[in-house]
Amino acid sequence: MVIRRLLPEELGSLLDTINRDQHFLYYSYLTCRKNQTVHYGQFSEHGELLGVAAFLKGLPFYAFSVFPLQTSFRFQSVLSRMKRDLELPDGAKGSFIVNEDEWEVLDAEIDVMKPPAGILLMKHRHLEDLPLGDDEVFRLNPSYFDMIESKMVEFHSMAFAREELQNPFYGVVQNQELIALGGYHIYSDDYVELGIIGTDAAWRRQGYGKKVCAELTRKGRAITPHVYLNVLEKNVNAIRLYQSLGYVTVCKQYIVEFAL
Repeated sequence: MVIRRLLPEELGSLLDTINRDQHFLYYSYLTCRKNQTVHYGQFSEHGELLGVAAFLKGLPFYAFSVFPLQTSFRFQSVLSRMKRDLELPDGAKGSFIVNEDEWEVLDAEIDVMKPPAGILLMKHRHLEDLPLGDDEVFRLNPSYFDMIESKMVEFHSMAFAREELQNPFYGVVQNQELIALGGYHIYSDDYVELGIIGTDAAWRRQGYGKKVCAELTRKGRAITPHVYLNVLEKNVNAIRLYQSLGYVTVCKQYIVEFAL
């Protein structure tokens, strides 16, 4: 078998055929995150592409995406090549998100560090379920950027990257304090992915998170019909909130943490 970096035209072919709802993370690596990613493919002796592993640079953890095309794809073999080429350290923790069908292909050979957690990909379908805009929620200008970063640390948002500040953030201020906020991981006319939405502990269960989520969804739907978010399957209250705003589940996934 041959393992090598994929060529731009090969990535273009993958983009032409991939189903975004079923392979959401890897789709992002082919589109909005493509300038920060490297893609390695495993090929059969006849030149057939068996699967792809991609690495996203610039995050505070080792972020991968995996796209198996055949059951004979061997992620560990591709990972070994990537570790060598990219000089990734032994013993570090990597992570990726895959749908449940992909996980059935990968499960047997991944050295997981803890049981994979179920995560739902939800997409906004029902505009009629969005409430009217709320004046308490407003777009945060650059004077709030340092505060947004500190709040993301406070909310334990590992997936937040400073580059996301180029996307809109919305929040609620009470007594000159930013008490609730949210933004986007991806904000484009192709599709939008909401990022973490957080509320200070003292202000929770008063509807502020729902107001921020509704505003983010409204602004996302204004530029594209494809607005998504990810939520842990065990977070039943959040799932119900998103459903009340018009979101439906389109894919069951797993977030997998593994030893490099």
